[in-house]
Amino acid sequence: MLSTSPPINPSCLPFPLWGPFFISLTSSFMTWAITPLSLVISIFLSFLVGLNVTLYIIYYRLLKLGARKGLVASLGLIATSLSCSCELFTGLISSAAVSLPFLFSISFMDRLSESLVILAISLLTLSTFVLYNEVNGKNPFPKSIKSRTKLSIAAVIILVLTLIPPSPAFSLVRIIGYTFAGGLIASALLKKESNKVFFPISVSILVGEIIAFPLVYNSIIVLPISLLAGILGELGFRAMKKWARLGIMHVTAWTMIMPGPISLILGYPIPFFNFSFSQLLQIWIYTWIIGTPIAWYAGIYYLQYLRDSMSEINLERIRINVRETPGLTWIILGTLTLLTQIAFFITHVCDYVDYNGFDYDFLVEMTLITTSLMIAGLVSLSYGIYEIIKFKFNPPKVSRKDFKTFTLIYAIINLILGGIVHFDVNGFPYPHFYVFMFGMPLGAPSVLIYYPPFIGIEFDPLKILQLLAVSIMGGYIISAVKLYYASRRQFPKGGLSSLALGAIGICPQCAISAYATALLSFNLGFSALYSFSSQLILSLTADSLLFASVLYIAYKLPSVCRINIKK
Repeated sequence: MLSTSPPINPSCLPFPLWGPFFISLTSSFMTWAITPLSLVISIFLSFLVGLNVTLYIIYYRLLKLGARKGLVASLGLIATSLSCSCELFTGLISSAAVSLPFLFSISFMDRLSESLVILAISLLTLSTFVLYNEVNGKNPFPKSIKSRTKLSIAAVIILVLTLIPPSPAFSLVRIIGYTFAGGLIASALLKKESNKVFFPISVSILVGEIIAFPLVYNSIIVLPISLLAGILGELGFRAMKKWARLGIMHVTAWTMIMPGPISLILGYPIPFFNFSFSQLLQIWIYTWIIGTPIAWYAGIYYLQYLRDSMSEINLERIRINVRETPGLTWIILGTLTLLTQIAFFITHVCDYVDYNGFDYDFLVEMTLITTSLMIAGLVSLSYGIYEIIKFKFNPPKVSRKDFKTFTLIYAIINLILGGIVHFDVNGFPYPHFYVFMFGMPLGAPSVLIYYPPFIGIEFDPLKILQLLAVSIMGGYIISAVKLYYASRRQFPKGGLSSLALGAIGICPQCAISAYATALLSFNLGFSALYSFSSQLILSLTADSLLFASVLYIAYKLPSVCRINIKK
């Protein structure tokens, strides 16, 4: 459809589909429409976001060039990400808000899109100005603001918030505004050194206000209590170190920001006492708008702090030497990924296995996403452990040819004895090839290749990862044994005993595989021993023994000689 005016009254169209020259493409699945105004806003927001991202990258590269140590560059990357995410977030949400139809069932939402677009354009424009000056070595912020100016800003905030009629929608904004005004007053009038103890007192007052929120949100008592919290908070805040202040600013700002976007994405507001749908959504939207500039300023302030402090940072005096734990970052990242996905699965089991409650595609998507994240976490964790072993022990370097050959042989043995390849199979009512797409993460998706009575092959991500892990470890141990016997005179006396222990652990996975467990259960009469959990425990125990053998060999037979510096 191409028209000089929209098909309905422009006042009935959502912002920014205002004005003449209306173009739309409509199908049974979606409608896409533009007007000159919406096109200009989209292009301008995209340009500002792209420009800001580019300036942040330039800023980070300058920080990295100026930093003589890797820690400063890493902190610079964190600061850049924190700062940049605010602009990206605001620009994207302001563009997407107009396509969320449920919003327009709420009275105030007809002005939300305009508010978000104005906020995004203002913040992105200011950010462009600040970053451009920063990149060119200029400081766009004054070093200090006059006390008279601070008092004037505090007076304006108090006046505006007092004139706004009491309502849940502005209640949190009112508490935040009054607290901020109290901080400005304390900053302007109280110049003496203070004590950090005032900050937890301020936090306690604010927590009390939140606990008693339904009772105080529309009361005038909010003004003096919040002002007092702001005054005490400023007194404790100024006594803290700069990095602590930056952290508090970030946590506070993002705590205010996140409920708004989350409520929009979920399609319903995050619960807060017994307020209505409309009131809750307004609360989170307005606190989001208030928190965004704070988060942006905290990010810019963080970058400036790093830039000004780079010449003062002396890493030699820091107790933790980053180089001593090269794989720690990967281990932490992998562990967090695994724990979060395990916790989510435990609390949302139905999202993965309840075929009666959810559609097939939903279950498959949930299983694939969680399984992919857990695989990434395991790979990250394994790589971190590998880096630490390589640095701490400097294990013997084995022949690549031997390592590949023995790893392949070990993998074949594990395929047959480890529960992936089965012979003489029958009794399963499945086709020759079947894929189970949903279920327990890492246990699904699984593939079954079934040709009775000859062979059955069943594997899933967990079995494949376990196969890779034990094959690599077993192949390395055998290669190390061969290396020892080829040049045993070069190794210390204790090397033979360590390699003997490694040889014992060469195939524990095979020795207590599913077949051996079944045989043991049959002979002893313990059917529970053949349960899935028992197999998993025994299998992980075998893997642990194998890993311990690798560690022992790496410890006993290092590639380089050890030198006692003290002697």
